[in-house]
Amino acid sequence: MKIFFVGDFKNDTGPGIANKLLRKGLGSSRSYLYSEGHGRIGRVFEIIWKTLRSDCVCMCSASRSNALVIRAARLLHKPAYYVMHGYQTFEQKRNNPQISGQKLQQIHHSEAFIFKHVNKVFCVSKKFMEYMKQAEPEYADKFDYHYNGVDLEQIEQGISASQSAEPARDQNDQHKNHRDKNPRQIVSIGGGMPQKNNLTVCRSIDQLNREKSMALSYIVIGLPYTDKEEICSYEFVRYYDHLPHERVLEILAESGLYIQNSSFETFGLAVVEALLADCSLLLSEQIGMTDLLGTLQEGDRIANTDDPAEIAEKIERLIKEGNAGRLKAGLETKEIGYRQAASGLVDKITAAQVSSR
Repeated sequence: MKIFFVGDFKNDTGPGIANKLLRKGLGSSRSYLYSEGHGRIGRVFEIIWKTLRSDCVCMCSASRSNALVIRAARLLHKPAYYVMHGYQTFEQKRNNPQISGQKLQQIHHSEAFIFKHVNKVFCVSKKFMEYMKQAEPEYADKFDYHYNGVDLEQIEQGISASQSAEPARDQNDQHKNHRDKNPRQIVSIGGGMPQKNNLTVCRSIDQLNREKSMALSYIVIGLPYTDKEEICSYEFVRYYDHLPHERVLEILAESGLYIQNSSFETFGLAVVEALLADCSLLLSEQIGMTDLLGTLQEGDRIANTDDPAEIAEKIERLIKEGNAGRLKAGLETKEIGYRQAASGLVDKITAAQVSSR
């Protein structure tokens, strides 16, 4: 069976990284075609030509061109599938308080058009699939799940390289040996995006530093969105809008605790990276990849992402006790190794093809 995979195979965004690993996992087989066109006209011709040559199409990124892909597939009587990395209807509303109702309606219309016309939607985690079945009950029978592929070996190699690196000497970094973990250094990725709730984590750390003199520091990495200014108002915060991936791994390797306090997180690659860097983890219930942590306990979970007191209590315990070894031992890697994930997606598409005949 020949599959045409349509999406971002170039950029280092979350979907772009996942798509590059999908292609890497599938190897050089001639059974698979990929988006490679340049320019608007070139992409249009490519979509039509490669859809014609394929048995089915699989869209792997959110894109305005997906509407054209679906129309081409319908015109040529080819089944279409969608790997869903995010749900813009929810995320735009959560992260952009100024967005108009009309704009939100347009976003939802575009997403619903995909749900209506594809054969299957593969959400990037089981938890995300369950959420989508509730959010879009009209299309509930179309939602399935398939975890993102992760290059575990490459992450581990990057962490090992960072641990043997010379001390950083830029103006924002301490002159220290990165082989040493600082158990009181906490990290979160997601910047000032409201959906990540890093501002609530700041309030928790501030409470512990004021009331219990814990001397905790907090590194926040990510785009400013709306919360950066207030996050940076705390003296214990070090904020980076953007860092090279190697430097992110270095920071994780030198930190004791990683917190992901997201109110919505379809997968959570950074959680995997933090765990492989031997960080203890404190995670919200809404993170998709938590289903792969077989040894996760109640004390490792954030039930209420808006409750600084709950988060502070769990930070204090994890600083003292840690959970990295237990969680790392319970990480289920079979479904997310990039080769297994790539072949597994093809298997699910093949099964859907067979069942639809």
